[in-house]
Amino acid sequence: MIDTITLRLDESEFRITDHNKFSPCTYNFYYPPYTRMGSRGYLDAYQNPTRKELLVGKYKPQLTLRKKWQGNAPAIYLYIQFSAPKMLYGNNFDEISDLDLDNIIMELNSLLNEMGVRLRLFDLRFAKVTKIHYSKNILLPEYVISSMVIGEVKKSNISLFYDISEKDYRNEGHSFRFHTNEFELILYDKIKDLQKSSKSDRKSIEKDNAIQLNLFDNIPIQKPFDVLRIELRLNTPDKIYRETRIDKKSQTLEKMFNSEISINLLSNCWGNIIKNYHLISCDIEDKENFLAGFLINNPDIKLTNALAVYSALEFFKDIGARKFRNLIEARYTRDTWYALNRRIRNYNMKSSLPNYLQAITNYLEYYEPLRLESYKEIIESS
Repeated sequence: MIDTITLRLDESEFRITDHNKFSPCTYNFYYPPYTRMGSRGYLDAYQNPTRKELLVGKYKPQLTLRKKWQGNAPAIYLYIQFSAPKMLYGNNFDEISDLDLDNIIMELNSLLNEMGVRLRLFDLRFAKVTKIHYSKNILLPEYVISSMVIGEVKKSNISLFYDISEKDYRNEGHSFRFHTNEFELILYDKIKDLQKSSKSDRKSIEKDNAIQLNLFDNIPIQKPFDVLRIELRLNTPDKIYRETRIDKKSQTLEKMFNSEISINLLSNCWGNIIKNYHLISCDIEDKENFLAGFLINNPDIKLTNALAVYSALEFFKDIGARKFRNLIEARYTRDTWYALNRRIRNYNMKSSLPNYLQAITNYLEYYEPLRLESYKEIIESS
């Protein structure tokens, strides 16, 4: 459901009770002599959990106090970033549900008091959301590993479904990340990421994994089991609106804390991957059967177009959609690529998904929280 979320509170909605807990001290944010904001026009102070605290199981939110010019007068905002499941359970393998909202608000308020910030529960519940990460841990079928799934996802042209010209693909074998300034779509090996964190947070997807490094130590794994994590990170209110159609004024913790929103967005992202993957999964090994079936299923197609479709499918399967797209756009234009995709998709072609990809599609049809205890039971009963 929800993992990490960033809230923004206006100055009237909170009070700093211990300025020394922030770095730098925030006393002169409020009282003279005022700290100069300089040429940037704003000034930040931070309070974050240390790795030592995380290693002993002490989770705290990350706080940023920002003073900035708002028109002709300075304004102060508090940004609160936290992982809801890590705050409740000490890990984000255990997934939360809609019923956890009240407990999360109570726990967050208690931690903020310890960190020298006083505010009302009401203001937390209706705090504005500036960033939100929707996620799902997927227990893969027996003997299927995350790298198998990620290897196939790499072949799919995810950017085809997002109207974005600037993007950054990052692939480290155990993860696949589609990244822009406004959002990230990430698939990664949950267990492998924890193993990387034990050596260095800089090598892992999650940067506060120290609290859950020993998560799987006491699980008696007798057969290969793997956990694929899918995350959609919406990093601006504008992007949240475009994905959810919830207007900015209504993007509050209470409104966005919703499993239906989460599973619908994740299912749509996965569905977009699979739509493009169908071009890769067409069976063209038997050329005679493919061409015969294709001509029967598309009786009005010209032979030259049929042969062009077969050629394109060969490239899709061999080098993947993204590399094929790069080759097209290097010689022709972006519009040429989109026109080719539209033409191919209009034809009737038989394709079949590998069972493990279909299993993920089925897994994302509805939201059911995955819990560590149920994971243990599945392994022990196998």
